[in-house]
Amino acid sequence: MISAGLDRAQLTVVLDVRHPLAYLALNPAIAFGRERKLAINWLPRANEPLRPPTTPAPDDDRGIRHRRHRARMIAREIAVYAELQGLTVNEPYRAAPADAANWAWLFVREFSPESLEPFLGEVFRRYWELGLDAGDIAAVSEVVGACGGDGVQFSEWATRNGSRAAEAIARELAGAGVFNVPAYLVADQVFYGRQHLPMIRWLLDGENGPIPI
Repeated sequence: MISAGLDRAQLTVVLDVRHPLAYLALNPAIAFGRERKLAINWLPRANEPLRPPTTPAPDDDRGIRHRRHRARMIAREIAVYAELQGLTVNEPYRAAPADAANWAWLFVREFSPESLEPFLGEVFRRYWELGLDAGDIAAVSEVVGACGGDGVQFSEWATRNGSRAAEAIARELAGAGVFNVPAYLVADQVFYGRQHLPMIRWLLDGENGPIPI
């Protein structure tokens, strides 16, 4: 059975294809790993999709209004940072199934790890450009093949092992205290959000110099 490898990795990054903030975290994490010549341990976690703001109602209390305002601010943040990264995020509240994409993620990670980062870039891109049914094994197997993996082998593996492998990884992540994305595990600590990369750099450097807070 595939292992999360949390005890062996210097840095684990946990993302979800269905979450736009995870998409925004992908390229900065890839760049961070390449800059440091660090092999990132990439793992999927099925997360709740981003919730759209509610429709205003006359009896809304302060908490409801605050959550609506926060949802709108997050959507604006996604739009701004997606444009800065040159990414397309259509329908930021998209909530389509992504089981097959997560299974393929684990398959590529296990059997052709050199293809994993290209696969992640492509599967996220297609999902958010609305060009991929991430819950369809056949559609995702095409992405696996396009990125250098074995799409036929993936289809066979996914039918037998996909769900079991994803559930095992989810249990390991839950045991490590991961409950959201994007998550970064380093030095027995969990951080949420790409804004923590300076702190992660400091930890990986042995906590040398002033703490970046």
